[in-house]
Amino acid sequence: MTSSGRAPRFRALRIAGVCFAVFLGLAGLAFVAADSWFRGKYEPALEQQRAELTANVDDYCAQEAALGADPWFHEARTEGNAGPLLNAWLPWPPGHKDVPPGSPLALPEALREDAVDLKQGKWLTANIDVSGLDYGWMARLLAYDRWDLLQDSPLGKGPRINWAAGDMPDYILLTRWAKLRLRNGLVTGHPVEAAQEVRHLAWLSLSTETALGGVIAANLLEFERMAHDSLASPPADWTPMSAEQTDRLSALAVTGLVFSSLASPPDVARKARHCATATSRCLALTEAAFFASMLEPFAKHPFQAAYAALDQDLADLACPTATARGVRARGLNLLDADSGMMTAEQALWIQRAPGHWLTSRIASVVVAMPVGNLQPLRDFHTKYPSTPQAEQAP
Repeated sequence: MTSSGRAPRFRALRIAGVCFAVFLGLAGLAFVAADSWFRGKYEPALEQQRAELTANVDDYCAQEAALGADPWFHEARTEGNAGPLLNAWLPWPPGHKDVPPGSPLALPEALREDAVDLKQGKWLTANIDVSGLDYGWMARLLAYDRWDLLQDSPLGKGPRINWAAGDMPDYILLTRWAKLRLRNGLVTGHPVEAAQEVRHLAWLSLSTETALGGVIAANLLEFERMAHDSLASPPADWTPMSAEQTDRLSALAVTGLVFSSLASPPDVARKARHCATATSRCLALTEAAFFASMLEPFAKHPFQAAYAALDQDLADLACPTATARGVRARGLNLLDADSGMMTAEQALWIQRAPGHWLTSRIASVVVAMPVGNLQPLRDFHTKYPSTPQAEQAP
């Protein structure tokens, strides 16, 4: 080839080289711009969350100490797992109309939710007949001190645990039975016996180590107090949990998981878990484990310290059930084929650059979004202004 023939070829190569260099430069600028945009979306929100959690962790610990001092947490209970019973008796998931065949929790049509409204204290005065119900199953539960959601349940049998899809038992059915049992105790003149069974049902609900279980426990204890207060002269040996304590329990059940989340500074998360009551600690570990497992393919790198702190506490802190560790080990993540979140092709692309970079930034945005917030704790202090509150960090 002559020099005159090679010249156009070299010019073409130089032009291609320049074009490629310009493309790389533009791509680099776009990458920097995209990275800056993502950081602008999550860094301020994440910093604000971390500052807020750091400022309030001492108050959270103070409220946990006040909650843990309640006699209810120190009542004698027989050791045993009620999971095989309750998991088989309750409908899964919530909202399922019919209880499993043979379950003692089946209600007659006249007492079902769509037949009679028992909300807002109406169960105390409603024109209902509660004498024909068999409450023996509730008394039977007194022989157990915990409820393992993974034992002999739909949640425990699957290869993955997916709470986002509603894989939970129907706690609401328990609240209805509790109202009927308390009403029965009032009508028959044996309210203390009924209250004892409902108090224990509340304990089992809390022992599921879930935020919903904690809120349901607070509701059940509130029903007990309502039944007590409905009597002009309640039995002297009947002392329900105070309104302040049930409200505290409810507030802490939904704020403890925020302190334990990936968004929390690792030292703050560990402090909150270690200062909490055993039931609150295990609840927070379970909820944190679920979200951590779900986001792990994308969030593990940017939140390495948070994952390390969570896994260390899961290993070190004892819980009555294996729920928290089970959720951490088998919790659904967004790349699972059966998650329904994305196709196999999308999952493969995400694990490659720039997909991995993009999803790690998106994960940071998601973590920065408050999955819960501290408003319930603030509302508690507004309702009980005389309650001691730890000084916030500056």
